[in-house]
Amino acid sequence: MSVTTGPTYIWGAMLPESPATDSLRELRDGDLQAALLRRFREQGWAGHTLEVIARADPHSMAAYRFNAASTRSTELAPWPAGRITALGDAVHATPPTAGMGAGAAIRDAAALLQHLGDVKDGDTTTAEAVNQFEAGMRQRGSEILTLAMRTVRLILATDTTLGAAATAVTTPILAAAARLRYRRSVSA
Repeated sequence: MSVTTGPTYIWGAMLPESPATDSLRELRDGDLQAALLRRFREQGWAGHTLEVIARADPHSMAAYRFNAASTRSTELAPWPAGRITALGDAVHATPPTAGMGAGAAIRDAAALLQHLGDVKDGDTTTAEAVNQFEAGMRQRGSEILTLAMRTVRLILATDTTLGAAATAVTTPILAAAARLRYRRSVSA
């Protein structure tokens, strides 16, 4: 059953680790909403952004810490290959900022099926197929995590005075460049 019944807007904020950030995780509902509004007002966030937070259903808000897997492929799937394996976030958990977790899991599943198809054809054993799958998954997972963590570092860099100023200057330029690229691709 769908959680929403109409158009839905999902928003999130990523904050650097600090005692103030830790204290947010203990708040719920209206208390969390009020604390976020206070924090974002203090940091000079735009009125439209504050309005989104103010109009959000306080019962739909949560503060949590996320962890991502290592970006080093040697640390992903560190067990010996056998007849059982794992895929997706069970091996290479991406931060929610990446929007890559589900896609990576689907790619993993497709790759596993392809390797297991070799077993059916008699070209390899199940253990060999899983080993080959895991080697490829570790490499893909490492690449995905590296890209995802680049986004995290960029977001956290904007949480400084210099980062906020740079974002304010570059965002309109980047948006205009994206619109120009889009127009060129549509007209081509």
